[in-house]
Amino acid sequence: MVHVAPRHLAGAEHGIDTVLEAIPEAYGWYTHPTPRSTGECFTPFVSPCERIRLGFRNDFDDPWQVMARSDPYSGGLADWHITFSWQTPPELVAAALDEVAAALAQDDERVFTRGGSGLRVLFPFAQQDWSETVTASRYTFTSPDGFATARLRLTEPPPHQDGPWHSPYLHVSCNTADSQTSWDARFTANTPVRILTAFTTAAASPEPLLRNSTYLGEAMKARLTVEPLSPAPVRRAAAAAGASPALAAAGPGAKAVVSGPFPSASPTAPSHSLAHHR
Repeated sequence: MVHVAPRHLAGAEHGIDTVLEAIPEAYGWYTHPTPRSTGECFTPFVSPCERIRLGFRNDFDDPWQVMARSDPYSGGLADWHITFSWQTPPELVAAALDEVAAALAQDDERVFTRGGSGLRVLFPFAQQDWSETVTASRYTFTSPDGFATARLRLTEPPPHQDGPWHSPYLHVSCNTADSQTSWDARFTANTPVRILTAFTTAAASPEPLLRNSTYLGEAMKARLTVEPLSPAPVRRAAAAAGASPALAAAGPGAKAVVSGPFPSASPTAPSHSLAHHR
């Protein structure tokens, strides 16, 4: 096992199934599948209140979906909607799901109200020296290595396109030209601030992620360096990986660290003005 940093290059190794298989034990959610023969989205996991459903569609590039309805029986459009692709790092998925579960446990009704998210959800990227670009319609942060981006929509979407696929409110992605490490996460505008921030904080974190070294492709290995870890950092890293209830049920140990180039090897990012826009 190795540690991979920056974490947006870690991919999912075995897909985000690692997190999904741990959900019943971690959150107390139950399995409620719809027969695949119907061709419709089936829901492998539902919260006890039945207002949060995590569904799967195997005919989409972003197959995993989280949908929230304040009225679980309305059958209408979701109050908010999130999609994750096959290779979205499961630790990032777990960060969002942990926050959803925490809001439900606290009986926080704001989990079903309009997010009013604003630019503050991008602040974790500014803190990690991601470079920013602002246009009339988008606020974009790009990672120092240029592979990952976080785009926040600043304008109203075209009619009937306020969704995760057509015109997502927040779109965080990594594009390495390698299917093992390229991924997407899309969020609609009503997604609560606390869930958006949980995901962006996890995505921007400089902490490495645990992976099997044999999973890393040759092209990716060429971009990374390996450094041995002493026992103390290994224990701290394992404890950090276990901070998520879902990951605590699924995470392995680690013996080495894989890290990308130091920030000084990348072009200097411009100063950030995000704090002035909040």
